[in-house]
Amino acid sequence: MALPFRWTHHIRRVQLFSAGLLGAFFISNGALGSQCPAPRFVYEPGTFESNPDDPIVAEADSLLSEDGQVTLRGNTSIRFQGRELAAENARYNAATGEIAVDGDLSFTGEGIQLKSNEAFIDIDDDVFRTGESEYELDLNGKRATGTADAMEQLANGNFLMQGATYSTCPPGDVSWFVRADSIKLDPEEGIGVAKDLRLVFKGVPLLALPAFSFPISDKRKSGFLAPILARGESTGLELHIPWYWNIRPNADATITPRLMSKRGAQLQTEWRYKNRQGLWTLDHEYLKDKERNHDSRYFTQLRHNGSFNADLTSTIVARRVSDKDYLEDLGDSLQVASITHLEQRADLNFERGRISALARLQSFQTVDKDIVAADRPHRRLPQLKINADSEQLPFGLRSGITGEFVYFDKTDAVTGARMDILPHISWPIVRDAWFFKPSVSHRFSYYRLNNTGDEFDRRVSRNLNTISVDSGLFFDRILDDKGSVQTLEPRIFYLRVPFSDQADIPLFDSSAFDFNISQLFRNNRFSGADRIADANQLSVALTTRIINGDDGQERFRASIGQIKYFDNRRVTLSSDEEVETRSTSDVVGEVSTTLAANWVGKGSIQWNPEQEQTVRSALSLGYRPGPNKIINVAHRVVNDQSREEKTEQIDLSSIWKIRDSWRLAGRWNYSLDADRSIETLLGIEYDSCCWAVRLAARRYIADDGDDHDTSIYFQLVLKGLAPLGQNYGALLENAILGYRDDVQ
Repeated sequence: MALPFRWTHHIRRVQLFSAGLLGAFFISNGALGSQCPAPRFVYEPGTFESNPDDPIVAEADSLLSEDGQVTLRGNTSIRFQGRELAAENARYNAATGEIAVDGDLSFTGEGIQLKSNEAFIDIDDDVFRTGESEYELDLNGKRATGTADAMEQLANGNFLMQGATYSTCPPGDVSWFVRADSIKLDPEEGIGVAKDLRLVFKGVPLLALPAFSFPISDKRKSGFLAPILARGESTGLELHIPWYWNIRPNADATITPRLMSKRGAQLQTEWRYKNRQGLWTLDHEYLKDKERNHDSRYFTQLRHNGSFNADLTSTIVARRVSDKDYLEDLGDSLQVASITHLEQRADLNFERGRISALARLQSFQTVDKDIVAADRPHRRLPQLKINADSEQLPFGLRSGITGEFVYFDKTDAVTGARMDILPHISWPIVRDAWFFKPSVSHRFSYYRLNNTGDEFDRRVSRNLNTISVDSGLFFDRILDDKGSVQTLEPRIFYLRVPFSDQADIPLFDSSAFDFNISQLFRNNRFSGADRIADANQLSVALTTRIINGDDGQERFRASIGQIKYFDNRRVTLSSDEEVETRSTSDVVGEVSTTLAANWVGKGSIQWNPEQEQTVRSALSLGYRPGPNKIINVAHRVVNDQSREEKTEQIDLSSIWKIRDSWRLAGRWNYSLDADRSIETLLGIEYDSCCWAVRLAARRYIADDGDDHDTSIYFQLVLKGLAPLGQNYGALLENAILGYRDDVQ
């Protein structure tokens, strides 16, 4: 019996297989599902570490050396540079650095395992050839598997594979795979080229192309993206064929023909450009709508977010649409379809320390032409704002100032400039168990108006002083031996603002806030600067919280409060509104809880004690016992007679995992007062470790409030490739609170 033989020979450092380059092509983008079997091999970082000075180490049952060629027979193992080659027999030529294997072999390296029936390896020139091969890759926890009739690495570093397949499924699982007659990989350029490509799913060919190029690195590559099949009630059957254009390193575009059976062909384009100021994106959609006598219809959007330095940032949002029905006819959600104004805005923001400033240009396109001119917003051309707070002054005083200049413009309406300056000073005293904060401010506003007619003066000024005192106490008690704490926090806020007749000031941007807990402690019940509310009032609120002793997280919070008025509120938004004479406000309350591990809840209410009715309320309850198990129940009521708003809705949504691979999803938003469904959604999904199929039907009320639109969503996800179909995950993320799509 021959004894095991050990042979050592020093060579310069080589790379037999470049797992980083080869693996860049096969790397999967999808996370492995929990139901996936363990990979055939597991790569542990550090297992295949190499040193340039490490020798080749070979072991075999017997050795024969003749004329510089070493023949190894029986249980042959060759290890070099962190790699290991195992075969029954092998031949090594020390003069040429060549290894030849006839018969079955296996190769293991950093994140790669390869099995073949023959191989030729030139260590010195870093080239190799193999016969029929089976490969597995495990790079950063992401797996790719496949086979090849023949593989070789060329002298220029490129890889060539004949009769190759690729999949992210476990070894032996052929649920889906890509087969090509030949695949050429160019690691230097980061590009792969496949010829006679076929995509097969469950034995059914889905796609066949004579040639296809694809990226094998982070470099972008021009080419077609996965097509999208869809159906909408207003559009009919749809086919989207996106094409990606890598223009240059800082610019690209996606051009998508959208073919609709009811409306014809639409062209969608997205252009992106990045420079030192940030990212610029231009979206444009154009359609000759055959449903509307081939009218030209379009939607254009420009977006920008960037920065000049750490202190100076910029934002641009500009949108325009051809007609009011465009978003309803060609959009895909109630939120989009119900937009009445499209904003055009450019912002320049500065922030450094305690100083912040804003320069803004803002305009709007009124989408609904039926909105009367008086109800359309003014343009701000420009708006300049600044806010500065001081460091702590002697005796603990704090001071600051806010200022604004804005020019309001609108066709056939009152226009003009407004300057608003608000210096303020406060004396906050904060201790462990209480706080006390008196504040004083003075507000100066000046208007210079145009197109006033007989309604307003051309020049108007206003001076108002505000006094407020905010104070509160903190009580707490220990609940258990873990250190959990319950607090009791009463808070009192007094506000005094004298009355000033402001009927001679036009309404540019002021409106009334919704009444809630936060409104108890505001200095003004109106937004904007056109109306400063008179006030002689005392707000009283009580908050209790429960804080968990184990992790310091807030598990429960409840607040209730009300305002006591000592004077009538005489300032109104318009002369048609009546003076408010009630001595007390509505009672408002809020509650939120995560006391139970699987339950979350939130609620708010605005109660009118004089009429003994609810003005506004919202209650939501969520049950989340585990991943992919969510149930949400919500109820909303609006009965605001002053704003002529009345509605009552229930909203039920859920996603629930059944068995190992199936999930059901649904949402039902129903209007109780109108006795009709606002939105209904039902989806079903099958998710395995390497592929998923997802189907949903959605019916939602149209913008006109009378009709419903119905959409069908279908998506096939082959993990590691681009999904085929509509974005099912984004649909559920918008519909189901707490859901996050993890299928890629």
